[in-house]
Amino acid sequence: MLSVLFILVVVYLAAGTVVVVCDKVDFGEACLRIFPSFFGEVGEIESPFIAVQISLVVGILVSVSFLAIVTARITSALVESLRRGGSMAKKVRFDKHTIICGWNFQGKRLVAELLAANVKRARGIVVLTDSDRRPDMDERVEFIEGDPSQTVSLEAARVEKADSVIVLTDFDKNMNDADAEALMVVLAVESLNRAVHTCVQIRNSANRIHLERAHADEIICLDQMGASVAVASALNHGVSRLLNELLTFDRGCEIYRYDGDLSGDLVGTEFVYAVALLAQKQHIILMGVETDYSKELADQLSGDVLDVLPEGDRVLIVNPQSQYKLRQHDALFIIAESQPTKL
Repeated sequence: MLSVLFILVVVYLAAGTVVVVCDKVDFGEACLRIFPSFFGEVGEIESPFIAVQISLVVGILVSVSFLAIVTARITSALVESLRRGGSMAKKVRFDKHTIICGWNFQGKRLVAELLAANVKRARGIVVLTDSDRRPDMDERVEFIEGDPSQTVSLEAARVEKADSVIVLTDFDKNMNDADAEALMVVLAVESLNRAVHTCVQIRNSANRIHLERAHADEIICLDQMGASVAVASALNHGVSRLLNELLTFDRGCEIYRYDGDLSGDLVGTEFVYAVALLAQKQHIILMGVETDYSKELADQLSGDVLDVLPEGDRVLIVNPQSQYKLRQHDALFIIAESQPTKL
């Protein structure tokens, strides 16, 4: 379209040049003579030269074509905006934001929890889905219509600058088709930004291995998690209420990850004493740590369950029973009323 408009402008200027040559006037006056023609007004042609008369006619044709193209482009943009529920095609300008790929009945609650999270730095939220209408959610959330498995859509959501990507499952499809779709999204995301943290819902835990091979950071197996919470609640009454309170960000305490520097009081301190220290001084409960993985560490904590992360260089330890001492670059998982700025 830009090429066509450029050609029309060149033709219009060429018509002005003809008037300059034939009527012996300067270029400014020549443009003024054919300027009304640009808006479709023929006016009175006083020049005796055929070339000038033809130039004025060309000016009319160019003006009509130019206005028709511009009007059509504006109309097309407005129609596309209405088709998308009022959301214009755009690229977000967020940095370190969260992208939600796909949408289901849990989406609205998920957005509300993200907005209510008491964290050090508020993050932008982008919903990327192929729905032709904006989902019912908070107006502070950006909406982009597009296929989350396609590069152009993910680039519009600025995935290369995102901190986290959440992939929601599609409950309208059978579980294997929904998991395959989630896998395609994770592959696309990881190919564009290996550093982004991907958290994905799947409905068939047998497909977990495929998401692990695609380098998904966290995989939520809905078929396993629901059953596990039900069993835990049956054997230990109140577990589901406890989890609900910890996983709700608009009240009470929540689970946080602390990645900052550790004070001298904590570095080198055994886990059990660090638990007592944080509880006494800051009313914080230390649950586990993420640390650098090594064969020596595995041998040292042979009696504990080590959850090796997908990259293989870090490991998660929950409430270690062995004598583990905190290190400076450990990430701590804690229960607190708000995300701490310093430990």
